[in-house]
Amino acid sequence: MEDDHTKISVFENYKLLWDILKLPRIKVLALALLTIKIGFTATESVSNLKLIDAGVPKDDLMIINSVMYAMKFFFPMFICKYVTSSKPMSYHLKMTPVRLIWGIVFCTLVYYTPSLIQKNGVVSIPAYYYSILGLVILVNEMLSLFLMLTLLAFFCKISDPHFGGTYMTLYNTFYFLGWLIPNTFVLKLIDLLTFNKCSNNSLNTCYTNDLKNLCNNNGGTCGIYVDGYYVAMFICTTLGFIWYFSFKNILKQFQLVELYHWMIHGKQLSTDEVNEPCIMSSA
Repeated sequence: MEDDHTKISVFENYKLLWDILKLPRIKVLALALLTIKIGFTATESVSNLKLIDAGVPKDDLMIINSVMYAMKFFFPMFICKYVTSSKPMSYHLKMTPVRLIWGIVFCTLVYYTPSLIQKNGVVSIPAYYYSILGLVILVNEMLSLFLMLTLLAFFCKISDPHFGGTYMTLYNTFYFLGWLIPNTFVLKLIDLLTFNKCSNNSLNTCYTNDLKNLCNNNGGTCGIYVDGYYVAMFICTTLGFIWYFSFKNILKQFQLVELYHWMIHGKQLSTDEVNEPCIMSSA
């Protein structure tokens, strides 16, 4: 603890975590963080793979993503006033539906990519397609970074100065699980919701290798007639908006609550103490 510079043991740290988890607002926040990424999961996890499937070279996507990393390096300079504001969660919530809608834009580009880059079954990518693709990926990445930075600023705002590292670790753990769990679920969901059939036998679902071989031996080809990616995009986007309307007012209220309500001992702090855990100052 900072007051007397006393170190706490590993056991005491876990006890501290348990005490933090028992706070009523932490329970609600944990639920919000565990589901916060559900609306973006299909876009983040599968869209690039679908582009590669459609014929976009993997190397070209890697070059575009490398440029995105350079853009991410400078982007925080332009949004620092939002990240360091007294209400970072308000900005996070304002941009959440924008990113959900942009996910639909990304999905639309994925859908039309085969017709834009293929002629008579041969991949020939025009220059304008790369401009469109770069713009769509750029906006998507910048929105993602904005949401992450404003969320981290919110974490900082609601962390007990005496145990700031423990609080931030806990919040980030929930946030990471909020990406990992839906990601695993969505990948499985896409597989389950993708349906194939043989071109010359609609009863052949091509579900197994034997059925695929049977289709090929009879002169047919197995093709997708229901693409689970688009179904998953619809489900994820719908759940994303449900999350937004469910937690919007709750999270806005959380950022207005005095800091001592987030502390395990409920002790009100001086202004100097409140500013201690954050490297970002309030605007």
